[in-house]
Amino acid sequence: MLVTGVVLAAGAGRRMGTPKGLLRRRDGTSWAAATAGLLAAAGCDPVLVTVGAQADRVRATLPTHVQAVEVPDWSRGPGAGVARALAEPAVRAADAVLLLLVDLPHVDLAGVQAVLRSATRDALVRAVDGGRPGHPVLLGRDHVDAAAAACADGSGLREFLAGRDVVPVTVPGAAADADSPADLP
Repeated sequence: MLVTGVVLAAGAGRRMGTPKGLLRRRDGTSWAAATAGLLAAAGCDPVLVTVGAQADRVRATLPTHVQAVEVPDWSRGPGAGVARALAEPAVRAADAVLLLLVDLPHVDLAGVQAVLRSATRDALVRAVDGGRPGHPVLLGRDHVDAAAAACADGSGLREFLAGRDVVPVTVPGAAADADSPADLP
């Protein structure tokens, strides 16, 4: 099963005061690079990172094997990055795509692998934590076109997944995004 990984990191991080992809872990690695590394370690190949706000700075933090996906209309909302990523040839060639927000510092390798175990061409899987929906989200190839169309107006995956038969997978930290400096680990 070929699964392309996508890190959603195009936003400005207004409440954080900087794009979240530029935040640094204790070891100095950017959150964008660390999240891309997590998806690669879980088995996603290739791994893409959406860039928008301060795109050049975020791109500069990425390892050479990670592809940056430019989202020129990033300010329209989270769906802009999703729609742009889902149009990428690497996603179109895959059996499934795994999408993960850059600002989920508590999602670990075991959590990503738990979602990946459900990968099929018709999979529709979402991580949950304490009953709250979160990320990563796994879209089998059969759902990519519909998801891209639904996100084209800037709406995110939440709207696309609402009312669909989504398989929940428990992933600690899946709904605990870091929105402001007070949320930082």
